[in-house]
Amino acid sequence: MVDWKELDAKWQKAWRENEVFKAKPGSKPKFFLTVAYPYVSGPMHVGHARTYTIPDIIARYKRMRGYDVLFPMAFHFTGTPLLGAAKRVQNRDEDFLETLTGVFGVEEGEVPKFEEPRYFGDYFARKSDLSYKRGMQMLGYSIDWGREFTTIDDAYSKFITWQYHKLMDMGLVSKGAHPVKWCPGCENPVTDHDLLEGEGVNIVEYSLLKFRLNDYVLLAATLRPETIFGVTNLWLNPEVDYVEAEVNGEKWIVSEEAIEKIENQGFEVGKVSKFEGQLIGRDVEAPIVHKKVPILPADFVDPKNASGVVYSVPSHAPYDYVALTELQEKPSALEPYGINPKRVQEIEPISLIELSGYSESPAIDVVEREEITSQDDPKLEEVTSEVYRKEFSKGKIRDWVPDYAGMSVSIAKDQVHQELIDRNEGSSMYEFSEERVICRCGTRCIVKVVEDQWFLNYSNSDWKEKARACLAEIDLIPPETRKQFKHTIEWLEEWPCTRKVGMGTPAPWDPSWIIESLSDSTIYMVYYTISHLLRDIDPEKLDDEVFDYILLGIGESSSISKSSGIDEQKLEQMREEVEYWYPLDYRLSANELISNHLTFHIFHHVAIFPKQYWPRGIASFGMALLKGSKMSSSKGNIIPINEATREYGADAVRLYLASGVEPWQDFDWHPSEAKAMVGHLERFYNLAQGIIEASEVRHPELSLQDQWMLSRLQKHIQVTTDALENFEAREAIQHAFFLLNQDLKWYMKRTGKGESRDWVLKKALKTQIRLLAPFTPHICEELWHQMGEEGFVSMAEWPEVEEDLIDKAAEFSEEYLRTVEEDMRNILEVTGIENPERICIYVAEDWKQDAYLKALDRVRERKIELGKLIGEAKEEQPDLPPEQIANFLKRAVKELRQISKERANTLAEEEINELQILSDNTKFIKNQFVAGRIEVYKADDPDRHDPEGRAGQSIPFKPAIFVE
Repeated sequence: MVDWKELDAKWQKAWRENEVFKAKPGSKPKFFLTVAYPYVSGPMHVGHARTYTIPDIIARYKRMRGYDVLFPMAFHFTGTPLLGAAKRVQNRDEDFLETLTGVFGVEEGEVPKFEEPRYFGDYFARKSDLSYKRGMQMLGYSIDWGREFTTIDDAYSKFITWQYHKLMDMGLVSKGAHPVKWCPGCENPVTDHDLLEGEGVNIVEYSLLKFRLNDYVLLAATLRPETIFGVTNLWLNPEVDYVEAEVNGEKWIVSEEAIEKIENQGFEVGKVSKFEGQLIGRDVEAPIVHKKVPILPADFVDPKNASGVVYSVPSHAPYDYVALTELQEKPSALEPYGINPKRVQEIEPISLIELSGYSESPAIDVVEREEITSQDDPKLEEVTSEVYRKEFSKGKIRDWVPDYAGMSVSIAKDQVHQELIDRNEGSSMYEFSEERVICRCGTRCIVKVVEDQWFLNYSNSDWKEKARACLAEIDLIPPETRKQFKHTIEWLEEWPCTRKVGMGTPAPWDPSWIIESLSDSTIYMVYYTISHLLRDIDPEKLDDEVFDYILLGIGESSSISKSSGIDEQKLEQMREEVEYWYPLDYRLSANELISNHLTFHIFHHVAIFPKQYWPRGIASFGMALLKGSKMSSSKGNIIPINEATREYGADAVRLYLASGVEPWQDFDWHPSEAKAMVGHLERFYNLAQGIIEASEVRHPELSLQDQWMLSRLQKHIQVTTDALENFEAREAIQHAFFLLNQDLKWYMKRTGKGESRDWVLKKALKTQIRLLAPFTPHICEELWHQMGEEGFVSMAEWPEVEEDLIDKAAEFSEEYLRTVEEDMRNILEVTGIENPERICIYVAEDWKQDAYLKALDRVRERKIELGKLIGEAKEEQPDLPPEQIANFLKRAVKELRQISKERANTLAEEEINELQILSDNTKFIKNQFVAGRIEVYKADDPDRHDPEGRAGQSIPFKPAIFVE
């Protein structure tokens, strides 16, 4: 059994001592990739490893392809994640302390140290075995650690100051009042990286419509103010306590939960008290249309959503139609409120939006289509989304609606909203698009309109246009993400870029604010190019003029050296690093960051850098799960990397993470599957030992099996290479490891010991070790060394396809034989026969072969006319029953349409003799099945043994088989 821990340590030490992955400008082509640096508010776990292993695989692959590769790493300390984690320790949060001590293994006596955010960050960045740096080293990542930094280093802060001076000078930073995600506990705006729950949740603007009841105003919230013309009633939840509040000089009635939101969104809120009277059953006057409508009870009204008051438009809102129908069918539900059932029975839906493909009432259409009869039916959410989406994009206001007739819904929505405000019949409030948004400190977040906040003006039209131009030329992996990026560029408007609390760089224009964490991590990729050289420079010397020269080439090194006191040669060296490594070739990060960080990455580059420095590629990854649940350090739902590598070894972890699904798909970690990878690697290692011990003399003649193995090897080289060029790690590992191992197993079963076999196996192993080196580098270094090869396999040349070793006929012959053997096994399994006395194989008749190949030609040319083909075959075979010919060709054409292009080409271009392949291998087949006799016949051989008439079932390259 292999000691994986010892093997990992041996080669990690060798790489470190020889500075194998130290990057420096050279004469080769360059490849610069980065992956999102981690927030260090918890340990590195296998979910993070999934994110960071793929970039390492690509970095290692590119080195072997002859590139100078820069693959750096840093640690993100800025923002509130560390403050939130430290605060939970200060508050002695029992669940969090249990996670620290019970899951992360922190000693009880050490816990007080974690009250200090910087200590917390250092511990999980690089100090402990739980840290990201240690975890990345345990997994053997080929990172240039000489460029490591944190985002609260003084030199980095100078870099961020330079960046924001640039943005401010361009007019892309402004001050104003805008809605933000707000943590009442931290008293600070929060972004996605500050959250325990609610990443990716958007802020949406609701229209508040004022329904008047004497001196009171009931505030109904809606995302569709244009539907007010179809209002039939107001909905209140009978189980909810509503309050009256003095707001902006009016008496508002809303749910109790709405008050905190209103108070934080710029409204003047005075006295708040529980409303003592009865509301349900009374009439209110609707805005704009100024008609009286009744207040009715509805369970679906959520007091936590917006104002907790909803108006009803049953023609266009499925929830409204279902609730109204329920009341009309159960008049007893109205009795507690003294409502005359006749009043409700007389309510009829009012159609105000015309939508192609639906009747006058789209909401009624979808409810009836899905047979929805209850407000609790989960399908209501789906059909509501369908109606709202289609009406917004394709709907038009009906002709009877004054002032808005014929207008598209998308335009009418905004105009009606503005009319409500202008006439003091409405207002606005902001809400989250989903319910739960929780800060890392544990506090439930709200939407707050912040006054005097600083924002990045992503709404700037010139800035957006540059971002679009950049996106048009970026290589996106997977390509489907382009739509997400386009959407994000369009909807991004003002983004709060500062906060009052947190770690980070003070805003250059007002040091009382701090640049927030997503806004200080947009162009730091360029900082990697010089971070190792900045260590020797006093940060106080790093002014804007210095960064202008280093990063943009503005100014003269001699004069800047004099004014800054920085050595001229050092300045020129930093400029050289930037010019060599930039632009960034690929940025790799999580798919969920397209809606912010990855798109900010584009915006900030196009604002600050010339076009030749704009990013070239972005790869977006899926999330990692643990047995179906999202991994979370703060919740303790993780497997730390130090545990995983101790139990399985680095290469097994890497192999498992790469082979399960492609990087952009969600990956689900199951310990049993990880353990299985250890077994795969041990079998591979043991097989390699036997091959290494064999001779290495090439036999002058290669057998058909030798040619097949060498040809298959070229196939695996090509597919693995193509896959890695496209970041398809799973496809690559399938060919470099699993499928190649299958071929080696078959080859060894097909061949006896000898010099030719030994030579082929050694050639295959030497190739496979290099193909696997990006995935399982430790075992590959060990085997490379054992084979007597010089240097590190991590720096060896990537295998090239040897065209002269490709033999399609040999590949087809062996694959054909393997398929026939598999068919025989299936027959024996079904029949329960062991050690058969006789196996008879029937190869298709010559006429079938001829007709099959003609059909193949027509299929390849896409000129297949089955009737014509059958007619030609009948003319050529007048002695055969027409029905037999027709049935055969129908079956053949159906099969030919499904075969791969590669197989079709081989069949058309190579001479494949089925009878000879099977006849030459009767001894092999006999040994495989311990059979008494193996007999191979043409299907029309008059002397064939065929007691059950199987021969007629044969078609070309799919022989019939009889076993007795």
